[in-house]
Amino acid sequence: MTYEDLLWAARRDAASAYNSAEADTSDLVAGWRATLTAARHHFKWLRLEMSTPAFASIADVRATGPLHALAQSLGAGGDLLASQNGSTCVALEDERSLVAARSEVASITALGARAALTRLTSQRFCGAESTSPLFRHLVEIIAELEFLRRHGSADIGTLGGLSTTLPITPANTPSQVVRLAARWQSAHEATSAVGVLTRDLRSSTAQLRTVVGYAAHLVGVLRAAAGQSEDLRELAHALRAADGAASRVAHAWRTRLSDLNGRSDAPAEPLFAELLVALRNWLRDGKRLREPEDVVTDEQAAALVREVVDELMRAAHRVASVQQETVTWLVMRGELFVPRAELAKRDPEYEFRSSVWRLRYPQRHWVRTNRSSCFDELTSTLAELTDQLSVAADVAQRIAGTATLRRPFGSDRVTAPPVAKRSRWRWYEPASTDLVPEIYLDPTGPER
Repeated sequence: MTYEDLLWAARRDAASAYNSAEADTSDLVAGWRATLTAARHHFKWLRLEMSTPAFASIADVRATGPLHALAQSLGAGGDLLASQNGSTCVALEDERSLVAARSEVASITALGARAALTRLTSQRFCGAESTSPLFRHLVEIIAELEFLRRHGSADIGTLGGLSTTLPITPANTPSQVVRLAARWQSAHEATSAVGVLTRDLRSSTAQLRTVVGYAAHLVGVLRAAAGQSEDLRELAHALRAADGAASRVAHAWRTRLSDLNGRSDAPAEPLFAELLVALRNWLRDGKRLREPEDVVTDEQAAALVREVVDELMRAAHRVASVQQETVTWLVMRGELFVPRAELAKRDPEYEFRSSVWRLRYPQRHWVRTNRSSCFDELTSTLAELTDQLSVAADVAQRIAGTATLRRPFGSDRVTAPPVAKRSRWRWYEPASTDLVPEIYLDPTGPER
């Protein structure tokens, strides 16, 4: 679900509210208060503070009408912006996109306000003294929202591609694979490098090799079902290169490092076990893999396979990046072990001060060091693995048509809206006594 999708849903709910009738005044008031609260929250993440104060009402009624649905849609859009982090919040720095998004949210909220105003001016509510404050409030809020609207294209640019952290709730096995892959990725991103054992890193490498293997099978399924294409050939080549690099990384773990004492409680392993079960239930028939015609039965199934490959490659690339960052941190801190003989080859003091060297490293077989040259093979192959998975992720995005989507990753969440500027507007009420006065805007007016 992208930000653009949520704005479309909010506009649909606003149109529905405009064409519907509220059951009573209290539900109308409660629905509008919820809508305005959601709009204020939404605008704050778009770096704008509304000037019109909230509508105060003594009635405490839970909204259930169409305006309540509009409030939920606007709130969901604001929550999506709030879920972005350092990897995607650069989209919130684009001033043109911000102005376009403010204009769209203002247009949607104004449609909801006009819906409430239309209900108030109907014969059902006309003349009721309790509706007069709400009437004046709606006229004032519409004036501010109209000032925020911009005529022309509603293209919100880079903001439109922002999406949620996890995919939608799965409805079938392939969709379940998509969601479990995202959860597996999130677990690795949330794991701190402090206390990570080398058995965890070897396990991560094995997980990557398994995911790459299943992704390669799915690419073969697509090539058999849809024919050869340049993107599929490039993706298959990147996966073969990634599998070779992962194999060399696994060899480096066996020949260079030793486990620390103890067992880990890495949260990613049980999540990967769930992902593996879902992949096996979908792609395996006993001890053999399912044939391409059994996996891709129609175009809808092919689109779902492309979506799964996209998510698997996105997750695998992020897991490899996290592993590379963790290894770099552990090497710098001297937390990893190498064979004593291998360190002796690289230490120039060994030949001249071997007795002091032996006192410094009393272990007989394995020693800890922060000498980066002892880990050249490991770090170079990890870098190659990450690069190949990055290429595979980019190609998979092109194939799935999700190249414009920007999903947050990692644990550095943005917890508060950025500093918002206050809306500047001024409105004039004409002498006419019509129920819906025309609103005149003065963009140069002072800040209220």
